[in-house]
Amino acid sequence: MYLVNVRLDLADGAPSPSLPETRALLWAAVRPGDGVEHIYAQPCGRSVEAVLFVERPTLAEAERCCDTVLDRCAAGGPRFSRHSSVPLPLLVELLGEQSER
Repeated sequence: MYLVNVRLDLADGAPSPSLPETRALLWAAVRPGDGVEHIYAQPCGRSVEAVLFVERPTLAEAERCCDTVLDRCAAGGPRFSRHSSVPLPLLVELLGEQSER
């Protein structure tokens, strides 16, 4: 499982959608077989960041899958850009090391 971090790209003056609206926009662009299992959204200043939990064998495949979902989303409305990707086990390990300090 990979976590792919994306941010909503807002046009100047455009209002940011709510967190449920953001998740709904992304879910509307997901297709069966994309491997997206969960979407989490949080505010980020005036914008919204989201994390897509993607089940794929490799990081490169997870990123390609996410890019495809984001392209579909942009075709029907708001644009998102991918900011980072990390394997879930690595994130859990890093968080564990932080809590030990």
